[in-house]
Amino acid sequence: MNTPITPAITSGYRCESGAERARNEDSCLVLTSEFGGHFPMPAVGLYVVADGMGGEREGHTASNAATRTFGEYILTSLYLPLLRQQPEPREAAVLDTLERAVFAAHDAILQPDMPSPPGGHGGTTLTAALVLRRRLHVAHVGDSRAYLLAGGELRPLTEDHSLVRRLQDTGRLSAEDAQNFQYRNVLLQALGQEGALTADTFALDLPDAGKILLCSDGLCGLVPPEEMAGILCGTGTPQEMADRLYEAAMSAGGYDNITAIVVDFAY
Repeated sequence: MNTPITPAITSGYRCESGAERARNEDSCLVLTSEFGGHFPMPAVGLYVVADGMGGEREGHTASNAATRTFGEYILTSLYLPLLRQQPEPREAAVLDTLERAVFAAHDAILQPDMPSPPGGHGGTTLTAALVLRRRLHVAHVGDSRAYLLAGGELRPLTEDHSLVRRLQDTGRLSAEDAQNFQYRNVLLQALGQEGALTADTFALDLPDAGKILLCSDGLCGLVPPEEMAGILCGTGTPQEMADRLYEAAMSAGGYDNITAIVVDFAY
């Protein structure tokens, strides 16, 4: 009988207000579950980053509600059935559950009892990674990011749902001009905002070993990809790498809230 491959998964994170913000509007969730015994269960890793928007307009409340609601939905719909020894869901069902979890998080922000700023509700990005056996499942809305480090190369997995990204994709804005574009923080998709919402969901095979990085734009907006890759390729635990990523963002100014989740995996 073939024994299912159980990955070794470790993680670390930093979620801080940064050098200039009085309040941390980022939220994150880091969960890794393993199960031993005669009746094995696949290791499950769930990692979420949400970057609230609005400054004093309740962005911290939106990111908190979105992260908690998304996590609860995934644990209830995917993890608890595995504990009850129900069959593993097919990939299409996993991706459908991720999408439903995004919309549940969106609805949670829009509840009447949620604190609401003048002119509307607070909003938030949400980028989530679910590790199930050797598959990585991603859900994404906004401009927080997910990266995969494998073979020394750091590859972005998500595309920003931002105006500056749209203008770059259509050739109306160069990469150089994008750095100083006055509307570079305008998002085309965010949870808690009025209008139609769509979420990117996809899955991919994980290599034999590597790292997953989830972060808010307080990190990737200040620290170049090559510097982040250098930190992730270095020595140390995932927590030490998350600390170094945070320190790199602070050295670059720390103008925004900073969140970094580092997940190390090996099969």
